[in-house]
Parts: sequence; C-alpha cells; structure tokens
Amino acid sequence: MNRPTPPKPPEELSRTLARRILAQMGENGKPPEHGISNVNVGNETYLKLIDDVYVQDLVRSLEGSSLKLVQGIYGAGKTHFLFCVRDLAWRSDLLTAFVTLSPKESPFHRPLAIYRAVAQRIELPRGPDGEETRGIDDVIRHDLAARVAADGKEAARAWIESTLGRAPLTRHSFRDAVVGLATATLDGDNEKAQRLAAWLRGEELTVAQAKAANVFEVPSNENGFGMLRSLVQLVPRLGHEGVVLLLDEAERRLSVEAKPTKASAEAMDHLRELVDLCGRDELPRTLILYAVTPAFTANVLPLYPALQQRLGQPIQFLSAHNPKAPVIDLEVLDLQPLKLLVEVGRRLLRVARRAYDWSPDETIAQTNLERLAHLVIDEQLEAGHRRFFVKLWIRLLDQQRIGGERELEAGDLEGLVRGEEALVLEEIAEEPNETFLGLPLRKKKT
Repeated sequence: MNRPTPPKPPEELSRTLARRILAQMGENGKPPEHGISNVNVGNETYLKLIDDVYVQDLVRSLEGSSLKLVQGIYGAGKTHFLFCVRDLAWRSDLLTAFVTLSPKESPFHRPLAIYRAVAQRIELPRGPDGEETRGIDDVIRHDLAARVAADGKEAARAWIESTLGRAPLTRHSFRDAVVGLATATLDGDNEKAQRLAAWLRGEELTVAQAKAANVFEVPSNENGFGMLRSLVQLVPRLGHEGVVLLLDEAERRLSVEAKPTKASAEAMDHLRELVDLCGRDELPRTLILYAVTPAFTANVLPLYPALQQRLGQPIQFLSAHNPKAPVIDLEVLDLQPLKLLVEVGRRLLRVARRAYDWSPDETIAQTNLERLAHLVIDEQLEAGHRRFFVKLWIRLLDQQRIGGERELEAGDLEGLVRGEEALVLEEIAEEPNETFLGLPLRKKKT
C-alpha cells in the first residue's frame, strides 16, 4: 500500500493574516477562521491522534470512516478545536464542511436540512490568502476546470463519462445531477447548469424542473441522508483525499426534558445511522466530529440505549492509551488552566509583533501577561474564561502598543476584568437554552 503524501506544514504567519487574527479574536474572543495554528495551544495530544490515527491512516490510507463526539462545556474550546481539525484536514488536501446546527436552519431530525447545510458548506482547502471554493456545485466546477486546463476538453468529457458517470453512489439521481452539471458546464449550457447546481445544493425545486434537467426526483427528507452518503462517496471520485464533516452545536446550557420528544427521537436515530454507516464503511474516506456538551453524554445518551451502546457504555475518552475511543473530552488538556492562558497570551503577543512590526519590552509584557492570567483564573467565571482572557489581553496589547508600555498594577487589571466580566455575564443571560442535534431543549422541571 502506498503511503499518502505528507501533509503540508502550517502556513507562514503573514502581516495581513496576523492583523486579521487579532481583529477577529479581539472583537469577540472567538477562534479565527484562518491561521488558527498560530494561536492554538493545549490540545496538541488530541490533534496528533486525530491526524496520525484518523486523517493519515484511517481516511487517507485505509479509505475508512469514523465519528467522534467532541465534549466540552461552553467556552471550553469546541469550535476552536473543530477549526484546528479543519486546518489539519486542509493541510492533507481533504475537503471540509463546518456546519453550525440550529433549530431553524439545520435540526438533525430533518435530513434534508443537514444535507443542505453540508452541501452548501463543503469546501476545498483554502489558499494562502484565505480564498474559498465552497459548495458542492462550485467544487465540481473547480475540479472540472482544472482537468480542462491540464488535459483538454475532450479528456475532461471522457473523465465525466467514465469516472463520474460510473461512480457507485447511493442515489442514482445524485450521480445523474453531478454528471449533468459537469456536462452542462463543459457545453456552456448555463440554464441547465444552474438548475442542477440548485438541486445539488438541496434547494427547493419542482419535479418538473428536475425532470427538465434529466433528474427524476427532488431533494427531500426521505432521500436527504441518501444524498449525504452520495456526496461523501463522490469526493474521492473527484480526485480528493477525503472529507471531514465538523458539526457544531453552537447553543449552550443543556437541560434535557425528562421524556424525549418525537423530533429528538428521530434526531438520535439519524445520529445512530451515521455511526452505523461509518462502521459499515459506507462513508468512505470520511471523518465526522460532532461537538456537544457533557450534558449530552450524561443526560441525553441514557435515553437512547441503541446509540449509547454504539458510543460506549460507560463512555470512553480518547487518549494516547485509547486512540479509538469515541469521545474527545476538552476538559482534559495538555496544560493546566493558568499555564494554558499564559501560553495563549504568548502566542497572541507573537501575532501582535508580526501584525504591527512591534518590538515590545519582553519583561513588561510577560509581567502583565502573568498578572492578567492569574486574575482571570482567580475570578472563576462560570463560563468562557478563555474567550474572556483573549479579549482582555488583545485589548491590553493595543493599549500598550498605542499608549506606551508600563507594568499594570492589580487595581488597573481588576477594573478591566470587572467591566468585561459584566459584559460576559450579560451575554450569557441573553443566550437561548442549549440545543442538541439542532433541536431546542426546554429546562427539566424540578
């Protein structure tokens, strides 16, 4: 068996990228969409396992698949971790789809909504300046254009007929739509291409519109998961190494009803189906990460024994000694909280140096960093202390760079922390209750 080509190294931190990272993280404390390796710390053990065991070996070498739960409280870095895995995937030329589940747009009990979210978000690895090719229709167009440029139009047409036209996809209609889109694009039939692109994105079409493009069914909840399987099966046929699906429950404060609803039961059944499909290798070259809170594994899984048995009972957590465990626990990291904040601060300081060609006094910067980290840890915020720290530290770096450097006393820092803490707690109070599998959950009655 030929070993896959080694992954690309992390991209160099340019001045533009550095300023973009600081702007995004300083405004809302959230991880940057691009260049996250420059500010990541503390989860390297998990990332090495994901890269070595799953991306390089299972997906790229063995053409297998797996689903992992990523567990952590609000502010524990679930979205940050998913972005890190996405970066790993890009460096190995895998396609990715980062999907935020929500009750309105993408609840897990509606298969078409999940397919649509993945089909519209799937993207090629981003270029050095963050340029994007996103959406399954644009991915197909991109790959077709590359083949035409490399081999010519007739060779590309032969590839459509022999490779795409004979691809063993779950839904024949999906294959027909892919072949039709590629052929219409090659022939310059824009009207047909646009109709088939909409079909592949899971948008609403009438049966008559689909038939006019030689596809004899329309996307629906009945065929949504079949379409998702077909999309994943298509990726290697397009010539890519595989795909990583990153599903993020963005809401928080999970409090589950005593009895499951019909919608939640359907959602859990669909999650069980995804686990089974990975086990049967029907999602080739695929890694799925699903980010949830600990309340999901503690309160939700016991209500659904069939799924709980598949994910482990009792739950097993990924580690160097148990690399095939189903759950990644972000409460257990490589660094203790104080050391983690200090190291994050050092990396942000490096980004600030690059962003502004700034050479701060190392002693003053280190003193302020350690004092702020100690104070944030001592405050013991209910949630989001890392995000809270990041916003404050970037603000302090700006103040020191613009207004002059000096060591900040405890009183100076406490005033900044108290003011920011009030904003954080206000933000938490305004958030809706948490969801699971994209479904809103009501608080359990006491």
